[in-house]
Amino acid sequence: MKKFILPAALILMVLMECSAFAAPKRIALMLEGADTASASGFNWLCLEGMRNAQVRFGNKKISTRYYNALDDKNKLLPLLKEAAASSDLVIITSVAYIKYLPEVRREYPSCSFLTFDTNNIDGITEIAFREEEGGFLAGALAAMITTRVDLERINDGKKIGIILGDKTPPVERFKRGYIAGAWYVDPGIEVLCEYTNDFFDRAKAAAAAMKLKNAGADIIFCVNGAAGIGAIERAKEGGYWTIGVDTELESEYPEMVLTSVVKRSGHVIYKVIENFVQNKLPRDRFSLGLKEDCIDISTWTRETKRNVPIDIRKRIDELEEKVSSGLIKIKETNYQGMSVK
Repeated sequence: MKKFILPAALILMVLMECSAFAAPKRIALMLEGADTASASGFNWLCLEGMRNAQVRFGNKKISTRYYNALDDKNKLLPLLKEAAASSDLVIITSVAYIKYLPEVRREYPSCSFLTFDTNNIDGITEIAFREEEGGFLAGALAAMITTRVDLERINDGKKIGIILGDKTPPVERFKRGYIAGAWYVDPGIEVLCEYTNDFFDRAKAAAAAMKLKNAGADIIFCVNGAAGIGAIERAKEGGYWTIGVDTELESEYPEMVLTSVVKRSGHVIYKVIENFVQNKLPRDRFSLGLKEDCIDISTWTRETKRNVPIDIRKRIDELEEKVSSGLIKIKETNYQGMSVK
Protein backbone atom coordinates (compact mmCIF):
# COMPACT_ATOMS: atom_id res chain seq x y z
CA MET A 1 0.00 0.00 0.00
CA LYS A 2 1.35 3.40 -0.96
CA LYS A 3 1.61 6.05 1.71
CA PHE A 4 0.77 9.61 0.81
CA ILE A 5 2.70 12.25 2.75
CA LEU A 6 1.38 15.77 2.60
CA PRO A 7 3.97 18.51 2.25
CA ALA A 8 4.55 20.57 5.41
CA ALA A 9 3.52 23.76 3.62
CA LEU A 10 0.17 22.23 2.69
CA ILE A 11 -0.44 21.07 6.27
CA LEU A 12 0.32 24.56 7.55
CA MET A 13 -2.07 26.05 5.01
CA VAL A 14 -4.87 23.71 6.09
CA LEU A 15 -4.31 24.56 9.76
CA MET A 16 -4.38 28.27 9.00
CA GLU A 17 -7.61 27.89 7.08
CA CYS A 18 -9.21 25.97 9.97
CA SER A 19 -8.07 28.61 12.42
CA ALA A 20 -9.50 31.38 10.26
CA PHE A 21 -12.92 29.76 10.31
CA ALA A 22 -12.86 28.82 14.03
CA ALA A 23 -16.03 29.76 15.85
CA PRO A 24 -15.79 32.83 18.09
CA LYS A 25 -15.42 32.23 21.81
CA ARG A 26 -18.75 32.78 23.52
CA ILE A 27 -18.60 34.85 26.71
CA ALA A 28 -21.45 35.65 29.10
CA LEU A 29 -21.45 38.30 31.82
CA MET A 30 -23.72 37.77 34.82
CA LEU A 31 -24.89 41.01 36.48
CA GLU A 32 -27.34 41.54 39.30
CA GLY A 33 -29.52 44.44 40.29
CA ALA A 34 -28.11 47.81 39.39
CA ASP A 35 -29.13 49.91 36.42
CA THR A 36 -26.79 49.02 33.55
CA ALA A 37 -27.75 52.24 31.79
CA SER A 38 -26.24 54.35 34.58
CA ALA A 39 -22.62 55.41 34.18
CA SER A 40 -22.11 55.62 37.94
CA GLY A 41 -22.25 52.03 39.08
CA PHE A 42 -20.39 48.74 39.25
CA ASN A 43 -22.59 46.96 36.70
CA TRP A 44 -22.23 49.68 34.12
CA LEU A 45 -18.44 49.55 34.45
CA CYS A 46 -18.43 45.76 34.00
CA LEU A 47 -20.64 46.03 30.94
CA GLU A 48 -18.43 48.76 29.49
CA GLY A 49 -15.39 46.52 29.93
CA MET A 50 -17.12 43.74 28.00
CA ARG A 51 -18.13 46.15 25.23
CA ASN A 52 -14.56 47.41 24.93
CA ALA A 53 -13.33 43.82 24.61
CA GLN A 54 -15.92 43.15 21.89
CA VAL A 55 -14.68 46.17 19.95
CA ARG A 56 -11.04 45.18 20.46
CA PHE A 57 -11.34 41.53 19.41
CA GLY A 58 -14.25 41.76 16.97
CA ASN A 59 -17.08 39.40 16.16
CA LYS A 60 -14.79 36.82 14.56
CA LYS A 61 -12.97 36.15 17.83
CA ILE A 62 -15.59 36.64 20.53
CA SER A 63 -19.34 36.73 20.96
CA THR A 64 -20.59 38.44 24.13
CA ARG A 65 -23.86 38.67 25.98
CA TYR A 66 -24.92 39.86 29.42
CA TYR A 67 -27.66 38.71 31.79
CA ASN A 68 -29.22 40.54 34.73
CA ALA A 69 -31.72 39.07 37.20
CA LEU A 70 -32.65 42.62 38.26
CA ASP A 71 -33.06 41.66 41.91
CA ASP A 72 -35.45 38.79 41.11
CA LYS A 73 -34.12 35.77 43.03
CA ASN A 74 -36.28 33.41 40.99
CA LYS A 75 -34.36 34.33 37.85
CA LEU A 76 -30.86 33.64 39.18
CA LEU A 77 -30.71 29.89 38.47
CA PRO A 78 -32.55 29.96 35.10
CA LEU A 79 -30.37 32.80 33.82
CA LEU A 80 -27.16 31.09 34.93
CA LYS A 81 -28.24 27.89 33.18
CA GLU A 82 -29.17 29.80 30.04
CA ALA A 83 -25.78 31.51 30.00
CA ALA A 84 -23.84 28.28 30.59
CA ALA A 85 -25.75 26.42 27.89
CA SER A 86 -24.64 28.86 25.21
CA SER A 87 -21.21 30.01 26.43
CA ASP A 88 -17.59 28.94 26.65
CA LEU A 89 -16.94 31.27 29.59
CA VAL A 90 -19.37 32.71 32.13
CA ILE A 91 -18.11 35.65 34.21
CA ILE A 92 -20.10 35.97 37.45
CA THR A 93 -19.86 39.39 39.10
CA SER A 94 -22.49 38.93 41.84
CA VAL A 95 -22.35 36.59 44.83
CA ALA A 96 -26.08 35.99 44.36
CA TYR A 97 -25.37 33.46 41.58
CA ILE A 98 -22.59 31.53 43.30
CA LYS A 99 -24.75 29.18 45.37
CA TYR A 100 -26.23 27.81 42.12
CA LEU A 101 -22.84 27.33 40.49
CA PRO A 102 -22.14 23.69 41.55
CA GLU A 103 -25.45 22.54 40.04
CA VAL A 104 -24.95 24.46 36.80
CA ARG A 105 -21.34 23.35 36.49
CA ARG A 106 -22.37 19.69 36.74
CA GLU A 107 -24.99 20.21 34.05
CA TYR A 108 -22.62 22.09 31.72
CA PRO A 109 -19.12 20.66 32.32
CA SER A 110 -17.67 22.05 29.08
CA CYS A 111 -18.31 25.65 30.16
CA SER A 112 -15.66 27.57 32.11
CA PHE A 113 -16.66 29.85 34.97
CA LEU A 114 -15.01 32.79 36.71
CA THR A 115 -16.38 34.55 39.78
CA PHE A 116 -15.77 37.88 41.41
CA ASP A 117 -15.15 36.90 45.03
CA THR A 118 -14.84 33.58 46.79
CA ASN A 119 -16.67 30.54 45.42
CA ASN A 120 -14.91 27.69 47.32
CA ILE A 121 -15.21 25.44 44.27
CA ASP A 122 -12.11 23.64 42.97
CA GLY A 123 -11.17 24.45 39.40
CA ILE A 124 -13.13 27.70 39.13
CA THR A 125 -11.18 30.93 38.97
CA GLU A 126 -11.85 33.49 41.71
CA ILE A 127 -11.11 37.19 41.45
CA ALA A 128 -11.18 38.99 44.76
CA PHE A 129 -10.87 42.77 44.84
CA ARG A 130 -9.05 44.12 47.87
CA GLU A 131 -11.77 46.66 48.60
CA GLU A 132 -10.32 47.16 52.06
CA GLU A 133 -7.40 49.04 50.48
CA GLY A 134 -9.66 51.63 48.87
CA GLY A 135 -11.75 51.75 52.04
CA PHE A 136 -8.58 52.38 54.08
CA LEU A 137 -7.71 55.47 52.02
CA ALA A 138 -11.30 56.73 52.25
CA GLY A 139 -11.31 56.29 56.03
CA ALA A 140 -7.96 58.00 56.41
CA LEU A 141 -9.10 60.96 54.30
CA ALA A 142 -12.39 61.25 56.21
CA ALA A 143 -10.53 61.17 59.54
CA MET A 144 -8.26 64.01 58.43
CA ILE A 145 -11.07 66.13 56.99
CA THR A 146 -13.39 65.75 60.00
CA THR A 147 -10.93 67.63 62.22
CA ARG A 148 -10.74 70.61 59.85
CA VAL A 149 -13.46 72.70 61.44
CA ASP A 150 -12.56 75.64 59.20
CA LEU A 151 -13.97 73.72 56.22
CA GLU A 152 -17.60 74.04 55.15
CA ARG A 153 -20.01 71.53 56.75
CA ILE A 154 -17.38 70.13 59.14
CA ASN A 155 -18.51 70.17 62.79
CA ASP A 156 -16.34 70.15 65.90
CA GLY A 157 -16.87 66.44 66.62
CA LYS A 158 -14.77 63.48 65.51
CA LYS A 159 -17.42 61.30 63.92
CA ILE A 160 -17.59 59.96 60.36
CA GLY A 161 -20.10 57.60 58.78
CA ILE A 162 -20.51 54.83 56.24
CA ILE A 163 -23.68 53.60 54.51
CA LEU A 164 -23.59 49.92 53.55
CA GLY A 165 -26.01 48.15 51.23
CA ASP A 166 -25.78 44.67 52.71
CA LYS A 167 -23.36 42.31 54.44
CA THR A 168 -21.80 40.96 51.23
CA PRO A 169 -18.04 40.24 51.27
CA PRO A 170 -17.04 43.25 49.10
CA VAL A 171 -19.12 45.65 51.22
CA GLU A 172 -17.69 44.23 54.44
CA ARG A 173 -14.15 44.65 53.08
CA PHE A 174 -14.90 48.30 52.30
CA LYS A 175 -16.16 48.70 55.87
CA ARG A 176 -13.13 47.00 57.40
CA GLY A 177 -10.77 49.21 55.44
CA TYR A 178 -12.70 52.41 56.18
CA ILE A 179 -12.59 51.84 59.93
CA ALA A 180 -8.93 50.77 59.83
CA GLY A 181 -7.96 53.87 57.81
CA ALA A 182 -9.77 56.23 60.16
CA TRP A 183 -8.23 54.65 63.24
CA TYR A 184 -4.78 54.60 61.62
CA VAL A 185 -4.98 58.39 61.41
CA ASP A 186 -6.65 58.90 64.79
CA PRO A 187 -7.82 56.08 67.12
CA GLY A 188 -10.21 58.60 68.68
CA ILE A 189 -12.34 58.84 65.54
CA GLU A 190 -15.80 57.33 65.93
CA VAL A 191 -17.06 55.50 62.84
CA LEU A 192 -20.86 55.23 62.58
CA CYS A 193 -22.25 52.47 60.35
CA GLU A 194 -25.70 52.23 58.81
CA TYR A 195 -26.97 49.28 56.74
CA THR A 196 -29.87 49.83 54.34
CA ASN A 197 -30.04 46.19 53.13
CA ASP A 198 -30.64 47.62 49.69
CA PHE A 199 -28.54 48.73 46.71
CA PHE A 200 -31.23 50.47 44.66
CA ASP A 201 -33.54 52.60 46.83
CA ARG A 202 -32.21 56.15 46.88
CA ALA A 203 -34.77 57.25 49.46
CA LYS A 204 -33.42 54.68 51.95
CA ALA A 205 -29.87 55.92 51.34
CA ALA A 206 -30.91 59.55 51.87
CA ALA A 207 -32.68 58.62 55.12
CA ALA A 208 -29.62 56.67 56.31
CA ALA A 209 -27.39 59.65 55.56
CA MET A 210 -29.57 62.00 57.58
CA LYS A 211 -29.57 59.51 60.46
CA LEU A 212 -25.77 59.49 60.43
CA LYS A 213 -25.66 63.28 60.09
CA ASN A 214 -28.00 63.74 63.07
CA ALA A 215 -25.75 61.40 65.08
CA GLY A 216 -22.79 63.70 64.39
CA ALA A 217 -21.15 62.39 61.19
CA ASP A 218 -20.05 65.10 58.79
CA ILE A 219 -18.45 62.82 56.17
CA ILE A 220 -20.27 59.74 54.85
CA PHE A 221 -18.81 57.00 52.66
CA CYS A 222 -21.57 55.59 50.40
CA VAL A 223 -21.02 51.86 49.79
CA ASN A 224 -24.52 50.89 48.68
CA GLY A 225 -24.39 50.85 44.90
CA ALA A 226 -26.67 53.02 42.79
CA ALA A 227 -28.77 53.82 45.88
CA GLY A 228 -25.88 55.87 47.23
CA ILE A 229 -26.78 58.65 44.80
CA GLY A 230 -29.74 59.40 47.08
CA ALA A 231 -27.39 60.22 49.96
CA ILE A 232 -25.07 62.17 47.67
CA GLU A 233 -27.81 64.35 46.18
CA ARG A 234 -28.93 65.31 49.69
CA ALA A 235 -25.44 66.15 50.97
CA LYS A 236 -25.23 69.91 50.50
CA GLU A 237 -28.76 70.53 51.75
CA GLY A 238 -28.25 68.05 54.59
CA GLY A 239 -25.03 69.65 55.77
CA TYR A 240 -22.53 66.82 55.24
CA TRP A 241 -19.97 65.64 52.68
CA THR A 242 -19.82 62.24 50.99
CA ILE A 243 -17.17 59.95 49.53
CA GLY A 244 -18.29 58.13 46.39
CA VAL A 245 -17.49 54.68 45.08
CA ASP A 246 -16.85 52.94 41.71
CA THR A 247 -16.46 56.08 39.54
CA GLU A 248 -15.27 59.67 40.07
CA LEU A 249 -18.63 60.89 41.36
CA GLU A 250 -17.17 64.21 42.47
CA SER A 251 -17.04 65.17 38.78
CA GLU A 252 -20.82 64.81 38.60
CA TYR A 253 -21.57 66.08 42.12
CA PRO A 254 -18.74 68.55 42.89
CA GLU A 255 -20.52 70.21 45.82
CA MET A 256 -21.53 66.95 47.46
CA VAL A 257 -18.64 64.50 46.95
CA LEU A 258 -15.13 65.09 48.31
CA THR A 259 -13.52 62.28 46.32
CA SER A 260 -14.29 58.68 45.29
CA VAL A 261 -12.88 55.20 45.67
CA VAL A 262 -12.56 54.04 42.08
CA LYS A 263 -12.99 50.32 41.45
CA ARG A 264 -11.86 49.56 37.90
CA SER A 265 -14.12 46.56 37.38
CA GLY A 266 -14.45 47.34 33.67
CA HIS A 267 -10.69 47.08 33.24
CA VAL A 268 -10.75 43.73 35.03
CA ILE A 269 -13.52 42.36 32.78
CA TYR A 270 -11.54 43.44 29.72
CA LYS A 271 -8.37 41.72 30.99
CA VAL A 272 -10.28 38.54 31.84
CA ILE A 273 -11.66 38.34 28.31
CA GLU A 274 -8.25 39.15 26.82
CA ASN A 275 -6.60 36.34 28.80
CA PHE A 276 -9.39 33.91 27.88
CA VAL A 277 -9.00 34.68 24.17
CA GLN A 278 -5.26 34.10 24.50
CA ASN A 279 -5.78 30.89 26.53
CA LYS A 280 -3.98 32.44 29.51
CA LEU A 281 -6.82 32.62 32.03
CA PRO A 282 -5.64 31.33 35.45
CA ARG A 283 -7.44 28.43 37.05
CA ASP A 284 -6.91 29.52 40.63
CA ARG A 285 -7.66 32.44 42.92
CA PHE A 286 -6.05 35.85 42.63
CA SER A 287 -6.71 39.24 44.16
CA LEU A 288 -6.55 42.76 42.73
CA GLY A 289 -6.06 46.08 44.46
CA LEU A 290 -3.91 49.21 44.56
CA LYS A 291 -0.75 47.48 43.36
CA GLU A 292 -2.50 46.17 40.24
CA ASP A 293 -4.11 49.58 39.55
CA CYS A 294 -7.59 48.09 39.95
CA ILE A 295 -8.62 50.17 42.99
CA ASP A 296 -7.67 53.76 43.76
CA ILE A 297 -8.90 56.99 45.32
CA SER A 298 -9.46 59.85 42.90
CA THR A 299 -7.16 62.54 44.29
CA TRP A 300 -6.29 63.47 40.70
CA THR A 301 -9.61 65.06 39.72
CA ARG A 302 -10.12 68.81 39.55
CA GLU A 303 -13.03 68.57 41.97
CA THR A 304 -11.08 66.63 44.59
CA LYS A 305 -8.22 69.10 44.32
CA ARG A 306 -10.72 71.86 45.01
CA ASN A 307 -12.52 70.08 47.87
CA VAL A 308 -9.59 68.42 49.68
CA PRO A 309 -6.66 70.51 51.03
CA ILE A 310 -3.32 69.80 49.38
CA ASP A 311 -1.63 68.60 52.58
CA ILE A 312 -4.31 65.93 53.03
CA ARG A 313 -4.02 64.85 49.39
CA LYS A 314 -0.27 64.48 49.81
CA ARG A 315 -0.74 62.40 52.97
CA ILE A 316 -3.22 60.15 51.14
CA ASP A 317 -0.73 59.66 48.31
CA GLU A 318 1.89 58.63 50.89
CA LEU A 319 -0.50 56.16 52.53
CA GLU A 320 -1.46 54.77 49.12
CA GLU A 321 2.18 54.04 48.37
CA LYS A 322 2.61 52.32 51.74
CA VAL A 323 -0.47 50.14 51.23
CA SER A 324 0.54 49.31 47.66
CA SER A 325 4.07 48.33 48.68
CA GLY A 326 2.91 46.27 51.66
CA LEU A 327 4.27 48.56 54.36
CA ILE A 328 0.69 48.92 55.65
CA LYS A 329 -1.29 45.69 55.92
CA ILE A 330 -5.00 45.88 56.69
CA LYS A 331 -5.81 43.07 59.09
CA GLU A 332 -8.04 42.29 62.03
CA THR A 333 -7.54 44.70 64.91
CA ASN A 334 -9.42 46.10 67.86
CA TYR A 335 -10.12 49.66 68.94
CA GLN A 336 -12.60 50.93 71.48
CA GLY A 337 -13.84 47.38 72.02
CA MET A 338 -14.82 47.06 68.35
CA SER A 339 -13.22 44.38 66.19
CA VAL A 340 -12.36 45.09 62.57
CA LYS A 341 -12.31 41.76 60.72
